[in-house]
Amino acid sequence: MQDGLLDAREEQAYRLLVGLSVSWSIALNSGSSGNYGARQMRSGTNSLSYNLYTSAAHTSVWGDGTGGTSLVSANPFLIVGSDNVNYTVYGRIPAGQDRAAGTYTDSITVTVTY
Repeated sequence: MQDGLLDAREEQAYRLLVGLSVSWSIALNSGSSGNYGARQMRSGTNSLSYNLYTSAAHTSVWGDGTGGTSLVSANPFLIVGSDNVNYTVYGRIPAGQDRAAGTYTDSITVTVTY
């Protein structure tokens, strides 16, 4: 090393996180009943009324945004390859439905638009 000169070396590793802002909405269809206000699960000829909601308060029916139903939507900043976004569907079967015991089913289609 000469006077006044400094021999310096630096090595630095960098981690690059790639992110993006994405908007999306999640819609649920009305199931086999074709009616958001009266979703039905069926077991043979018997049926049970039920509905699906966006929160545990059961105040907003999760649908397609029409007829008083709500969509779930978001516009977060996501880190590519490392972010997960989870949503809960809250269901309720009203009391007082005197139906035969059995396995009651319905099919719901989930549509994610982005």
